[in-house]
Amino acid sequence: MKKKKVIKSNQLIVLMVCAALVAVGLVMLFFSLFAIYKAYEVDMTVFVSNASGFNTDTDMLNFGKAAPGNANSRMMVMSHDYKKPLLVSFRKSGNISGFVDLPEEFYLEPGLTKEVSINAIIPIEAQQGRYDGKLTVYFRRI
Repeated sequence: MKKKKVIKSNQLIVLMVCAALVAVGLVMLFFSLFAIYKAYEVDMTVFVSNASGFNTDTDMLNFGKAAPGNANSRMMVMSHDYKKPLLVSFRKSGNISGFVDLPEEFYLEPGLTKEVSINAIIPIEAQQGRYDGKLTVYFRRI
């Protein structure tokens, strides 16, 4: 007849503490490898209409007015002052996101700047109206 091994409450507590420490260590390792140093969120808007026009405001990515089948562009200057190169990537959201063409992710050295073009390309079948969303720019550890 085999004896069942009984875990005492002290052993169970030690086992749970060890498991929690391992879990915290794994989470810390994950975030140290894929850390986001900075994230910027910028509002975006475009008016789809029969006429074309532009907007020079700098507080957001305002693509102005664009007729279906046309495109408007805005430029953004990227830079950072961290001590190591960072990976810059982009994500779009909102009902404007189907129109917005984003640049590929790229590496940016400290102290350097890079100008990137964000384009709103309006499909021929787009309905007239205002389209809004957000652009999120991530600066990540390499």
